[in-house]
Amino acid sequence: MKEAKRVAQLGGGPTLLMMTLGLLLLPACSKNDNTTLVNSGVDCGLVRADLTGTWQVVFTSDSVLTTNCNNSSFNNTSITVNALATNYSGVSVQGSDTSASFLVTGDGSDAAVNPELIGSVQADSCLALFRVWDSADKAYIQCLGTFDRTSGTIAAGCDSVDIDNPVGGSIESICDLNPSISVAVSVL
Repeated sequence: MKEAKRVAQLGGGPTLLMMTLGLLLLPACSKNDNTTLVNSGVDCGLVRADLTGTWQVVFTSDSVLTTNCNNSSFNNTSITVNALATNYSGVSVQGSDTSASFLVTGDGSDAAVNPELIGSVQADSCLALFRVWDSADKAYIQCLGTFDRTSGTIAAGCDSVDIDNPVGGSIESICDLNPSISVAVSVL
């Protein structure tokens, strides 16, 4: 009974609670030009400027095999990467029309493929899903990691490939990698 009186004194309880929560969440969003940013601890704090610059991609040297290809003739194809740094300057970073993320694209030195770097970094979690063109193997290597805003880096694992051989047409096969490949990305 005491609880019922207390709720009545507070003006209905649930309504007051919802209004209080709504007022507390107001500072969590801010509008700047045409971009609404969610901040105040609601997300990882990612902003477009965090992703702009030259993307440097360095794989851990490895040679792995494809498996579970949707076109079985590509099973057991060797994918080999080296530890040389590849720089993608002039990377384009823009907000996505369909998700709460930033889309990232960049071109490298292979004239037959543009873009060679394609990715998405989620604004709420900093989760990065990206693919990098491997011209020697004629495949996009698919990688997943988390962008660290403090260091401007992504430590990722790459567990699949999209094989485009011959180059320029449609993807011939999508395959898993066994084992996965490690990659480090730095936004310089």
